[in-house]
Amino acid sequence: MNLIPKTFSVITLNLLISLTICVSVFAQSSDGFLGIKLRSEVQAIVKEIERKTGEEIYAEFIDQRDFLLGSSFITEEGVPVVLIDFSFEDNPKKLEAVIAHELLHLRLRVNNYPTFVFSPRVQTAKGRAIDTEQSNVNSLKNMIEHQIFKAEMEKFGLYKLIDLAGDTAKQAKKEKGQENSQADSINYARAILEYQSLKDIEEVRKVYEENGWKRALQTGKAIADIISQAKLNTPKDAETVFLQCILKLYPPPRPTYTFKLTLDPKNKFFRRMIINTMTHSKRKN
Repeated sequence: MNLIPKTFSVITLNLLISLTICVSVFAQSSDGFLGIKLRSEVQAIVKEIERKTGEEIYAEFIDQRDFLLGSSFITEEGVPVVLIDFSFEDNPKKLEAVIAHELLHLRLRVNNYPTFVFSPRVQTAKGRAIDTEQSNVNSLKNMIEHQIFKAEMEKFGLYKLIDLAGDTAKQAKKEKGQENSQADSINYARAILEYQSLKDIEEVRKVYEENGWKRALQTGKAIADIISQAKLNTPKDAETVFLQCILKLYPPPRPTYTFKLTLDPKNKFFRRMIINTMTHSKRKN
């Protein structure tokens, strides 16, 4: 969830939706959010987001792509947006769970927890990192944020209603014979952190082992360990943990090579960090 890497103006968003997919729009009110009444704890999150942005949350049902259940972001005009897949429209319990999950992400945005984006200057063998690797960065950020509000997810019973890890084992079986990738490392870390059954986690491990995905097993476990053991009490903590994880996901080609984060000055309504590369010698200057 929450995997949209860019922000859009409300006008652009509306035009895009009207031209490409069907939507259902619900005006938000004290009595309803996408047609349902949220429990008081979730309503409190809505009020906090709207108070801190100075804008009402813009919410719609849409036909989500790429197996997303929902997504959320703040536009460059400062409008908080929640988009939920049509499949939840007639299931109030699951609908509230997905809405609550997206609101928890948005609450981090308005409390200065950052998003991360590759600088266009960062290159990979496949091309610009922002074009080829950004989805992994988004997934890594989401895993860290899920750990931050894990207690609330459990309190609201959201893990019982929505599956954040996905069917990793089934997908991995389909990819047997292929080389493991950074996405596979992310998926294994997500299974460790977010699957509720140890049996299911072990199933993923066995499939990866059968596939010969040793690197994904090692990297995924290392990332899961970093996130689960970290203190994530401040936005700076989230940045520190993100940097530790991305160095595991993309090991530097030499000891003096590393990643750095710099604040994107163009974003006035939420904190976005640009991922760039640097050498230790430059860092000292």
